[in-house]
Amino acid sequence: MVEFISTYGVWVVAAFIALETVGAPLPAEAALIAAGIFARTHDLEIRTLIVTGILAAVLGNVAGFWIGGRFGNALLTRYGGRVGLTKDRIRIGQWLFERYGGRFVFVARFLPFLRNMAAVLAGTNAMAPHVFHLAAGAAAVVWVTGYSLAAYWLGAVFTKFASPAAIVLTAIAVLIVLAVPALILRHEKRLLAKIDRESSQPPLS
Repeated sequence: MVEFISTYGVWVVAAFIALETVGAPLPAEAALIAAGIFARTHDLEIRTLIVTGILAAVLGNVAGFWIGGRFGNALLTRYGGRVGLTKDRIRIGQWLFERYGGRFVFVARFLPFLRNMAAVLAGTNAMAPHVFHLAAGAAAVVWVTGYSLAAYWLGAVFTKFASPAAIVLTAIAVLIVLAVPALILRHEKRLLAKIDRESSQPPLS
């Protein structure tokens, strides 16, 4: 990966980050770490890497959110029933994103697999744009800056910690993907009743 970056520069890292954010299965995190290490010993400004990486993540967030908002809901409405996504379950998903979407989007930036789908899911579930962009932007700044500087200052030592951490984070992401739908199915009626109660309450004056 370091050799790849030495040939194509910081732009390949930016491309990986942006494309991964909209769902492409690319090793953006590995590319970011490799670029941080490369910046320590070669002609690559760490500030350029950080700024470019943040911009790429933000652009990926914008694109993913738009894709989800433009196509996601229509696809769910048309094909969701084939995979068990009824109208009521779609309502629950939208309610969950309204209530907890900001926290999910922030945390998802640090979790493999969920990082690929968070922006599209947020757009699909009609998450408030200002909440999404605030949470996603903050996560992008922390993620890019943290990984870049850690790789820059610690070098190869960081990779020894990063690999086991990536395995743990992947396991957490898989657990979330499996657990959340199971919890929704288990408490579907209760969640729908709560959504109906909240929607029937008059707005606070």
